[in-house]
Formats: sequence, structure tokens, C-alpha cells
Amino acid sequence: MKILAPLGSADEVEMLAENGAEEFYCGITPLEWINKYSSGVWINRRNPFAGLPSFKELKRAVSLSHSYGIPVFLTLNAPYYVEEQYPMLLDLVTHCNNDIGINAFIVSDIGLMKAIKHHCPDAAIHVSSLAAPINTGSIALYKELQAERIVLSRSVQLQEMPALRKAAGDIELEVFILNDGCVYEESFCMTTHSAGAFCSQTQWDFNLFSSDGNKKISDAEKVKLQEQIQDYREFVWFVNDCGCQIAQDGLPLGPCGLCDIWKLHQIGVDSLKIVGREGAPYRKLASVQLVKALVDQVRAKLGESEAVQEARRLRNQPQFCESGLMCYYR
Repeated sequence: MKILAPLGSADEVEMLAENGAEEFYCGITPLEWINKYSSGVWINRRNPFAGLPSFKELKRAVSLSHSYGIPVFLTLNAPYYVEEQYPMLLDLVTHCNNDIGINAFIVSDIGLMKAIKHHCPDAAIHVSSLAAPINTGSIALYKELQAERIVLSRSVQLQEMPALRKAAGDIELEVFILNDGCVYEESFCMTTHSAGAFCSQTQWDFNLFSSDGNKKISDAEKVKLQEQIQDYREFVWFVNDCGCQIAQDGLPLGPCGLCDIWKLHQIGVDSLKIVGREGAPYRKLASVQLVKALVDQVRAKLGESEAVQEARRLRNQPQFCESGLMCYYR
């Protein structure tokens, strides 16, 4: 079970590698792509400025990572691409695979997976969580497409994972462990993250009308509705990293699966994904240190109850843990 960390710059490699990162993933938006399609057209599902700025910087990051024995995975995980974009994408894959040394490509578009394997057979494919790997049928499909790793969607819960682990066979499984959630089912969401997703905006007002256009809502219904709206706003606050805040002890807040690392290890999960390519370097560092502190103890055969207690101690947010709203795996 390895710790997968986000990479936003070659300058972050040493810091993260020295503090426990065992795998890296990153994105890139080449200038050629922006010139042809504009910065608003995804090459990977993030703001284009959340990735490395050039192939030169990517090569430097890969070289530094490999000097630590750490593989680097590149995201090409827009929900889909149109046919005219494939030549540029396949040139990018060939260059990154053959010349830069990228170890795998994280892909959600099934058409691109097939095209990569046809055009560059030795390129490794990691199936993005956006490709809806949520059941044994989807696992069978991605095995057929020669995937080497599958990133399970955030919505997949612990009790579902043993069956998926069995179905995957030799294919690696990756799960989310820290930072950033999704208000909806991420595999079927078309909302961009570049300018504040509408699903995450909670400062709106509402009016209710009956089908004939007349306001018909009782005082009791108004109270109930206000309670539900407030509950939703609280949920969104947790999903969005508790308002994108940092705790007083410097640790990042937001969706968390630390309590379940022991169970994930027993299930046979291969990689724990820390989210946040666009995050500040300190946020990434604190996240890696937090996950490593518990992973080391689980590897040293810490028992389940002790691991849960240690996770809560390290997390140091008992009120948030008790709410259940910050948990990836409820």
C-alpha cells in the first residue's frame, strides 16, 4: 500500500519524497493545446494552471522523482475528448512515454484508452475515477482494456471493495484517502473545477411556487426546508475542505479516510491517493506527513482499534470526526 501524492512543480519533488511520498501524479496543459482549444477546454480535469507549465518542467520533475525511485503518473482525465483532439493527445502520450519517462497515464475516456494501447502499446493505463469504476462489471471492462490500475470512485464504500478487489485480480486498486470531495457522483459529473463549480455554491435564495404559480407553503414546511438547506450547506462546506481552511495545528481539513487505512490495507488496496494538484506546497507536505504517520504504524502491524484511535489522534478534529461529514468511507 503506497502513498500517492500530487505534484504541481518539480521543486516539490524533494520535499514530498523526503517526507513519505512513494508515487506522484501530475497534469500538464501544453501551450499548443491552449493555442488551439483555449484554456477552457480540458486536457485533464483541472484548471490548466494546476499542472506543470511545460514539457521541460515535466521532464525535470520525472528525472528528480526517478532519482528517488518514485514513479510519476500523468493525468489525461477529461470526461471525454473529440476525435480531432486525438492526434495531439497521442503525440503527447508518445513523447511523455518514450522521451520523458512517464510511468502511466490516468485516463477516463474509454476511446482514448483504446487509442493509446493501439498507438503506444507499452504505455501503462490507470483508469481514472471519472470513468465510473464502481462495480465488478466496470472492473471487467477495464481489465479487457488492459488497464494496470483502477482508481475507485469516491462513492465506493468499504463493504463494496472486497468484491472489486477479487474482480480486479492482478490489477492494482487505488482509493482516495485525503482532501477534496465531490458533491455529486464524480463519475457522472460534467462540472468544471476551474471557476467554482455551481454545485458547490450555497449562497443562494429560493422561492417555492405551486404548479399554478401561487405560493403555497406552510410555515412548518418553510422551517423544514430551511433545515434541509442548512444541512446541505454544511455538507458542501465539509466536501470543500471545510471552507478550504487549515486547522490550528497546520493540518489540512476536508474529506478524510485515515480511520480506514487499516481496513484498506487488509482489503489489499495498492495505493492511497492524496488529492490536491492545485494545492499549496505546504498543504501537500502536511497531507503526506499525516498519511505516512499512520501508514507506517499499520505496516508495523498496529491493530485495528489502535489504528482508528491513532488516526483520530493525528487528525485532531474530534467534532468533525463525530459528525461523519468529513469521512470518505462512512
